[in-house]
Amino acid sequence: MQHITKILGIAPYEELRHSMENVGSIFSNISLNTYTGDLHEGKNLALEMIHNDYDIVISRGGTADLIRKNISIPVIDVSISVYDILGAIKLAKNYTSKFAIVGYSSITETAHLICDILDYSVEIYTIDDSSDHLGLLKSLEKKGIELVLCDAITNKLALEISLNTILITSGSESIKRTYEQAIELNMHLQKLKLQNNLLTEAIEKFKTDCLILSSQFELIYSSLDSETNASIYNYLLNKKETTSFTQSHTFYHSVNNTVYNLKVNRSKEKNDVFYIVIVQKSVTPIMNSKFGVTYEDKSEVEKKLNNNLYKNPIITDDINNKIKQMNSNNSPIILLGERGTGKDIVSQCVFTSQKNNNHTLVAINSHLLNDAMWKHLLNTNNGPFLEYGNTIQFNRFDKISHENFEKLLTIIEYTNLHVNNRLIFICEKTSEGRTSEFYKELMSRMNSISFLLPPLRERRNELSAILTMFLNKVNIENNTDIVGYEPSALTALSQYNWPGNFKQLKQVLTELVYLAKSLYITSNTVNSILGKQQMVENMSNSEDGMNILFNNSKTLHEFNLDIIQLVLDYHNGNQTLAAEQLGISRTTLWRYLNK
Repeated sequence: MQHITKILGIAPYEELRHSMENVGSIFSNISLNTYTGDLHEGKNLALEMIHNDYDIVISRGGTADLIRKNISIPVIDVSISVYDILGAIKLAKNYTSKFAIVGYSSITETAHLICDILDYSVEIYTIDDSSDHLGLLKSLEKKGIELVLCDAITNKLALEISLNTILITSGSESIKRTYEQAIELNMHLQKLKLQNNLLTEAIEKFKTDCLILSSQFELIYSSLDSETNASIYNYLLNKKETTSFTQSHTFYHSVNNTVYNLKVNRSKEKNDVFYIVIVQKSVTPIMNSKFGVTYEDKSEVEKKLNNNLYKNPIITDDINNKIKQMNSNNSPIILLGERGTGKDIVSQCVFTSQKNNNHTLVAINSHLLNDAMWKHLLNTNNGPFLEYGNTIQFNRFDKISHENFEKLLTIIEYTNLHVNNRLIFICEKTSEGRTSEFYKELMSRMNSISFLLPPLRERRNELSAILTMFLNKVNIENNTDIVGYEPSALTALSQYNWPGNFKQLKQVLTELVYLAKSLYITSNTVNSILGKQQMVENMSNSEDGMNILFNNSKTLHEFNLDIIQLVLDYHNGNQTLAAEQLGISRTTLWRYLNK
């Protein structure tokens, strides 16, 4: 009978967790569970999960070091190979010559070796747990360093100061070698289950979910799922800073739009103090997101921003400065922009960076407003329109009905909603008169601040750099190793109009990466993909295109002819290019045209 090695994977970032899952699926002799948690969060996840009888823990970098110090079973570091670092350096050279490598010794020792062999002149900085990471990054920025190649820990700090990064991550072969090493090192360890009187009492007496905390508030046991547990545990850690837990306390905390009642009881067992936290769902849950209202606290939004690899190329220094200006007062904000320009990311940055109104981000889908939603929004018990200190974000505000628009403005003025909270209206830029009407009303009646996000085509001088940054992020998300673009491919991408902006850019690069047959993206692949994008755009915007899609009087042959003519027009009558894009031979194309 084949022995199964039970492995717990703690990845510092979500993309590495996906890679662990993908590579782990090829091994039939391991049982794998993976979670995402960086540094102390990763350590806490390991402490929480370790009672499930794992044989080995696999993690990365500083997170692996921290876990190793706190648990008794083997912890194996997912290494970064010479190839991984060399690929990152090659990618960086497409972007700038002014870059530095910052990381723990596991990265910098190999980087020194590569640079010595290849005679590369690159500044390399080795850090450890005692280093002033943020101070180092700020000093590099002052020296004119435009780009930093780094690990996940340094990457998060660099994003905070808007310093561009390329994240050095482990490739598939490195992860595969780690699993092979884990199988070789596999040992049967004693089961690490907490079977003491305190735990037994908590489970048998209360018959409900609970957390057990030590006197130092370290997590001993949790019966909750990992996401709920992490949110509640972090909430209690923050409460510990301001609350003396010498007696019983009751708190309320929201996780994924569900309110939990937390009863913290202090217990003494064998001269040691423990805390039993009884967790129960509130009788009246907050409105679920499917009704058009979502709730996120500041820590949840910050985590989402920190994990968003695409944030930095979108939030430029100019946009950052504009956010700081907007946060100097509490006026309502109108975020205008074409689709895909990152309006939601800007709104999140406004929310997390302001000193006031940062308790909860309440997002409302304006086009879904109905009687049930109004009843919830104005509920005297937990309606967000009667609360204060929050940020209320109105999504798709250009789609709100006239009736709901007037009702909302009346409520805002009557309840001082815009004084007690920060209001953010997100509108897609359009030439329709209705949006213009709403915009003028908001400006005149609410004394709002208008912020127009520039489309990607207006940042054409930055496109080469943005394409390099996005390629790195797409590589990480998809566990690929594309080094760069052919010069003509980069030119074609830089000259494209990008009507869907950053969202379309990510989609196109993901498709290009999947189709790449070498380490470089070719011009042929780029021209093919952009041709299809242009065709779709033409079909969605032109009257002819709409006829192709919806005219039910046409035969299949007529539909085919319409599409062929559209592609021929795009390629200025060039039948070779049209046939290539349509995936047919020139002979087949000729037959269609001459039937």
